[in-house]
Amino acid sequence: MASPVGADKCVACGRSFGTLLAASAEINAAKSDQCEHWSETPAHEVRTAKIGMAAILILLAGSLGITHALLSVLPNVGSDILSKYEDLVPPGKVLNGILGDYVLVAAMMFLTGVLAIACSMFAFMRTNFWGAMAGGVLGILAIGFLFGAFFALVGIILLATSKREFLAECA
Repeated sequence: MASPVGADKCVACGRSFGTLLAASAEINAAKSDQCEHWSETPAHEVRTAKIGMAAILILLAGSLGITHALLSVLPNVGSDILSKYEDLVPPGKVLNGILGDYVLVAAMMFLTGVLAIACSMFAFMRTNFWGAMAGGVLGILAIGFLFGAFFALVGIILLATSKREFLAECA
């Protein structure tokens, strides 16, 4: 049985049309956050390019971090490299003590560089947004002659503006 035009309630179930419309809008909003609609194709292509650039930048940040770490443990080189950071970091007993132990800092940079490279694969494969973001953070922590940290930061920004690329396509 059809409801008369201008009616406030459904004749069949007795529910208010306003309630039904609100519930329908809520379901559609939740669904749009879980998948990417076909109508977003032009924006999808731009996001795909951003994700590719972010993955490359995070991979580069991890590689620079590993290179930086390996150069830091060479004899007569490590203390010179890390002394440059002591000029950048405000004086403090704890932090300067950590920077003074360049083997520990090099190990941290090496480990975070390897993990940044591994997590950059999430961005290349577009499988896990938060894993890709973790790769960016690890790329920053890898330092990589400070260029790597900058590259990872730009990668994080590109990832953040392209989050919908990681969503499944709507059926």
